[in-house]
Amino acid sequence: MLCSAVRDRLLKFMENILFLLSKYFYYKPVELRKILEGFKKLEDVLEAPKDVFFKLGVGSKALDEFLNSRKQENNKTIKQEDIKILTIFDEYYPEKLKHLCDAPPILFYKGDLSCLNGGCLAVIGSRKITEYGKRVGQQFVKGLCNNFVIVSGLAYGVDGLAHKITVDNNGKTIAVLGSGLDNENIYPKTNFNLAQEIVEKGGLLLSEVPPGVGPQVFHFPMRNRIIAGLSQGILIVEGGKKSGTLITAKLGIDYGADIFAVPNNIFHPNSEGVNYLIKCGAHPVTSADDILEFYGIEKKEVKKIYAPKNDLEKIILDNLSGDPKHINNLSELSKAEVMELMGVLTDLEMEGVVKNLGGQRYIKT
Repeated sequence: MLCSAVRDRLLKFMENILFLLSKYFYYKPVELRKILEGFKKLEDVLEAPKDVFFKLGVGSKALDEFLNSRKQENNKTIKQEDIKILTIFDEYYPEKLKHLCDAPPILFYKGDLSCLNGGCLAVIGSRKITEYGKRVGQQFVKGLCNNFVIVSGLAYGVDGLAHKITVDNNGKTIAVLGSGLDNENIYPKTNFNLAQEIVEKGGLLLSEVPPGVGPQVFHFPMRNRIIAGLSQGILIVEGGKKSGTLITAKLGIDYGADIFAVPNNIFHPNSEGVNYLIKCGAHPVTSADDILEFYGIEKKEVKKIYAPKNDLEKIILDNLSGDPKHINNLSELSKAEVMELMGVLTDLEMEGVVKNLGGQRYIKT
């Protein structure tokens, strides 16, 4: 039996080798997998001559860079920051992802790996999110995040909204990044705190880009294939016809994922990709219930205590019950104009705490 100190040193040594291979081959996943499968003893990659790699079918420029640097690089200490390594041979590696022809052989992660075992549903869309996109994203994610693990890319716009709504509603979310997971390179920087919150709330950060490497343009199509490869379904909230959103959706189709799209304004550029996918056979959806019904899932009702944001909201909620009340009654009770009340009541409807019965009559849900 190895003592714990020796075992820890061996594990650290193996992690250093995996990190080293990833540093030079992460953008060559097929070659990286050939190396991992071809060497019975992983440490032999530090001494093996070039022709051994050739015989495995590895011969790109990445190999020359690796061979020239492997001895020196292996002596470096990896800055961990709680970043862990998952290989394609590990138990927790997702089966759905494993079957891709260019599956990432090495993944880096922070957070709870068990998220990979949940039913994953991707929520993606435009970085330049509209007000319509915000309302749609909020409504759908609230209805889905307690039934699925929500997967997205931590980008601006729809991605960030999907993660934030999920953590705020005690759901699980996976953020797949196109950069290293070390604090210096998490991208975009504006979502750094959100990334930390995802981990703190039991979610997961995932990347095939090794720590210490910042975002590059070619990283994001790589990132998108992981999002598509993890997910049984993909919901597109908004997206142009020439966008990363559409690329992810097309990858999802290739991988056998179900594609859901929210119909949108035919005159808005953010709608072109979504409406195009619907014409091509994506499932048009107008509520989270449509997706739950598609999968035969009984909706989980999660009752959340709503805290009024201002005095007018408090007055409205204090005076509403299960009995319908007309907006004119609320106006008299609150001393607020009807038009002002309509705006506040609409916000409360979006929060799911008030329901409009028609005829300007409202109840508390």
